[in-house]
Amino acid sequence: MSSSRWDRILDQKPQAVRDYVLDKVADQLAEDLRNFPPPIDEWLDEALKNRYAAVLARLGKPELETYRVACELAREELLHEYERIDAFCRSLEFRRLLPSELEEQTAHFMTRYLVDGALAFQEHAQGKFRRRELVTLMEKIEDRLLRGYRLRI
Repeated sequence: MSSSRWDRILDQKPQAVRDYVLDKVADQLAEDLRNFPPPIDEWLDEALKNRYAAVLARLGKPELETYRVACELAREELLHEYERIDAFCRSLEFRRLLPSELEEQTAHFMTRYLVDGALAFQEHAQGKFRRRELVTLMEKIEDRLLRGYRLRI
């Protein structure tokens, strides 16, 4: 009887630690985007740096809809839903949510920032977190940034 009690506790602990770690990573990435522009340690590609120069130089924070689109695109990318992403980016809804070139470029930049951050975390954790857990990470970031005002495509 007592061994099953301990087994149950031991089975739960690793998941609790994983959730704690994902919460801390989500806190950091959400804070980075909340304090836009986020810190960029180094650019690996000069063309990308030039492409997003206007985004990083913008005055003021991005619109709420820009955060919504970026979080959803990042989540969909981690799910490998490339056709869904492509269809959405060609849709009238995409244009409605991101009415200016600056907001569109900002959404793409933030999507890259989130996906690259999640994958860098996964690499740093030496593969201890699966892709599905990175999707959960994106959902935790959405909770922090959007407080229930999520977008689903």
